[in-house]
Amino acid sequence: MKIIDKYIFKSFVKLYFVILSAFVAIFLVVEFFEKFSKFLGHDAQVFDIITYFLLRIPYIAILSSPVTLLLAALFLFHYLNKNNETIAIRTAGMSIVRMSLPLFSFALFISLSMLFFGDRILASAEQKRDYIKEVKIYDKEERKFKMRSNIQYKNEEGYLFYIGFFDGYRNKIKHIDISKFKNNKVIKKITAKEAKWEAVKEDSSKLVFYNGEVRNFSAGEQYSYENFDKMVFPQINIQPLDLVKSSKDPQEEMDYFELKNYIERLKKIGENYQAELVELNVKISFPFMNFIVLLFCIPIANLTNRNSTRGLEFVLAIAIAFLYISVLRLGQSLGYNGLISPFFAAWFANLIFAFLGIILLWRTRQV
Repeated sequence: MKIIDKYIFKSFVKLYFVILSAFVAIFLVVEFFEKFSKFLGHDAQVFDIITYFLLRIPYIAILSSPVTLLLAALFLFHYLNKNNETIAIRTAGMSIVRMSLPLFSFALFISLSMLFFGDRILASAEQKRDYIKEVKIYDKEERKFKMRSNIQYKNEEGYLFYIGFFDGYRNKIKHIDISKFKNNKVIKKITAKEAKWEAVKEDSSKLVFYNGEVRNFSAGEQYSYENFDKMVFPQINIQPLDLVKSSKDPQEEMDYFELKNYIERLKKIGENYQAELVELNVKISFPFMNFIVLLFCIPIANLTNRNSTRGLEFVLAIAIAFLYISVLRLGQSLGYNGLISPFFAAWFANLIFAFLGIILLWRTRQV
């Protein structure tokens, strides 16, 4: 790496983290004043409040990272132009596009980091934050975490559960549909109106099924059928805690692999999974916004340098980020309704902005 590249890279990275820290601080302060009084009204512990806001940082950082990268690049060019360093660099034979390569390399690093690590960190943080808010602060444990509806769950033995309603007060579930698969084909199906956990020992319980039926299949054909009033299936060892853990928000609290597994479960029981499939693709497409927005840094820097308008780059950066999010939401909406494929819905905004950015970058090079 050349000395100029190192200088630009270090300056850019420093600006990125300074601006990102400022965004995080501003968002936290705004949310703090918005929710602090509500939290105190529920006699929340100081530690729980602090933990809640700390867990908010990954969401704010990931959401604001693209506009932070664009602003850092614009501020860097503004600084270099102000000190005539851009002229000196271009006089040395380095084009403005070549000068921007360290910026794009860092943006690509951020994109890949968020793709591989950000998803899991964000999902885990959002799940814990939601738990602290609802259970620790708002004291909604019984209503929110002990009563669930429309639960899909797969245990380690390969049984796929669909449960209409879970009552954690009485350790009872209603409207149960259980399928056992082998080579992607159903080999056993259990349905029951209700089931409840009954003690079999002092420290253990077993799920007892009531008013149901059992069907066995071979090569897709049913070969046995049995009605029952009450029955225990030794191979089914699901516990209430398993159902609580399985009830994550698919969009915010599941990471990529959890959401993919959730979609497979929905697919097997015949549920609609269009929205979840769109969100799965968004988890891959959104991190690359960090790279794509930098395509606009050179055209915007060129525009603001000509007009010598201070602050215009900040307004344009915010506008680009806002437009991107709007187009992303539009693509998601079209995908949810099946008007376009889930893949295209997720990449809709990236494709449009990459196309516009490349055109503007190309036109800037011709000037």
